Formats: sequence, structure tokens, C-alpha cells
Amino acid sequence: MANPSDFIHCVLVPLQDHFLLLPHPTIAEVIPMPRIKATQHETNYHIGSYTWRETTMPIIDLESMIENKTPQSDDANKLCILNGINPDAQVEFYALPCYGSPQLITLHESAIQATHDSDDSAFLHCQIKIGNKVAFIPHLDNIENYLQQLSE
Repeated sequence: MANPSDFIHCVLVPLQDHFLLLPHPTIAEVIPMPRIKATQHETNYHIGSYTWRETTMPIIDLESMIENKTPQSDDANKLCILNGINPDAQVEFYALPCYGSPQLITLHESAIQATHDSDDSAFLHCQIKIGNKVAFIPHLDNIENYLQQLSE
């Protein structure tokens, strides 16, 4: 019989072509997709900003960051607001578009299979398969360090 400590409570966030697997405490709130203020940065990953709870935060297209492609977030119907976890980066909140409602899941190690897709992205910790879904486990420290550099 499995020990309860062998289970991890996570959130599976639907991106455009993949899923994102995050620890539950990283999600601050999920809201209907608002109008966002477009920004002009050197990269395509930072697609705009949004003011939430009197804090203006960057909105990034995480899927295009990881895959180094042009963002296509026009069809996103939700905005997933994330808590910053890296105190050194000093990023309190940031957001990403998602394509449906994130779902709470409880995973056991046996349900996770590593994929052998090679991806050299500094923003990706690893890529896994959960059932028939491919999910990214992002490298949140690197993402938040990148966001801090954008704000300087």
C-alpha cells in the first residue's frame, strides 16, 4: 500500500499544445482572460502586462519560451497568475495565458514517465508524460530570473 507522503499535490495547466505541471502553492489565482497591455520587449515571450491587486505583473507565453517559438496566445481563455518562488529574483507575481481551467491532481511517482524528447531550454526542468498528456515541469528559478532582467 502506498504511503500518503508518496503523493504530490499539483496543478495541471492546459497550454496551447502541452500541459504545465506546477506545485499547487505556485498558483495565486486563475481568472477569465482580460485585456492585456502589449509591451515592446526584445523577446516575444513577454506578451504584455496586467494589473492585479494593485500590482502590475508581466504576462509571458511559457510554451513559446520553452520551445523558442513565436507566441500564439490569442485563443487563450484564462490567465493563470503565479506566485514568484525565487526570493533572489524579487518577482512577486507573473502570469501566463492558459487554454482551459487548470485542474488539481494528486500524483504518485509511478504515474509519471519521463519523455526522452531532447529540449535544451533553460526554462524547462524536464518533460514528462502523465497518462496520454505531455507536461512541462518548468525551471521556475530561471523564468523568474529572466523576468527580473526584463524589469531592470
